[in-house]
Amino acid sequence: MTHHPNTDVLIVGGGLAGLSLAGYLQRQGVEPTIIERVPEWRDAGYGIGLWEDGLTVLDELGLLDAARGRAADPRGFAVRAGGGELLARASLPPAQILLLVIHRADLHAVLRENVPSDWIRMGTAPEDITEHADGVTVTFDDGTTDEFDFIIGADGVHSAVRSQCFDDWRKRESDTYVWSLWAEQDADVGQDMVSVWGPGSEGFVARVGDRVGFNLAARLDSPPEPPGRAALRRQAEAIGWQLPALLDGTDDEPFFDRIRDVTCEHWHTDRIALIGDAAHAVHPISGMGASLALQDARVLAQELATSRSDRPSDAFANFESRRRAAVTRVQRMARVEAAITFLESDSLRRLRNSIVKHTPLFDMFIKRQARND
Repeated sequence: MTHHPNTDVLIVGGGLAGLSLAGYLQRQGVEPTIIERVPEWRDAGYGIGLWEDGLTVLDELGLLDAARGRAADPRGFAVRAGGGELLARASLPPAQILLLVIHRADLHAVLRENVPSDWIRMGTAPEDITEHADGVTVTFDDGTTDEFDFIIGADGVHSAVRSQCFDDWRKRESDTYVWSLWAEQDADVGQDMVSVWGPGSEGFVARVGDRVGFNLAARLDSPPEPPGRAALRRQAEAIGWQLPALLDGTDDEPFFDRIRDVTCEHWHTDRIALIGDAAHAVHPISGMGASLALQDARVLAQELATSRSDRPSDAFANFESRRRAAVTRVQRMARVEAAITFLESDSLRRLRNSIVKHTPLFDMFIKRQARND
């Protein structure tokens, strides 16, 4: 569709997907309004891996070097059994950057620097969204009302846009909980990105400059009281290797959350579209959630810029058509990966570990991730 300087676009959610989309729209001469429900930006979040699809977006936005300055470029990806036994290691080509490991807050800061601050309204959420033939009327929680040509819901797994404007979606609450801690430490964890498999749990460890970060995810019968540091201690000790020492090395309060995924039968109406976790939150075991969000922004911006129709719905439909298969594949693989990783049976874990150790399956998996097949 043809953009005009006075096109009024509302992006609900100032996360990775929303900020990436704003960066692309800025290049098309569009100045979107971004609303974010929290009153100030937070430094919490997971450590994430960005594979080639996500790196492509950063490169196109001119942000790859800035992201690399805050990230690690691991040369290998290792998997260990509880206690530390090395099961497999896959090397990444030294001549290519196929993977960056970065804390979500650092990636968010890089994307935020690319968007004018006066486009962003903090501490604001949509209270009522009414779509009509010529646009969308939004009443905000401060009582103000405004009109927009179209709206993009980039407001995550708990999306207000999805809840108000779509009824063919499902949010699944997992029995798995996740903690994340990133702090300056001198622990010897090597330069690889490491996944350590415990009973019904996984630790993810990576060094980024002076900091060592670890995520720990575990299946629990009942949720601990946030931030659940006592439960984190029990899980770290059950996994072993360097995780107890890493926990000893910082008094910081961990980021803590419950894992959820989202599936939607449709990602758009005539003038409203969902992107990122609002449309398709995936289990973080996939390591692909951030890359999916960034690619959503890229493809939607392309369709908005190149559509010959004046109706946003045509661009939205093309966007969904291009992205649906990739998202479905990642969601399907994430469910398989979670089932394999979070095994609780001792005998099944021994069998899994033996297969990983004595076959090339892990190396094949990493190469597939790198190619985004």
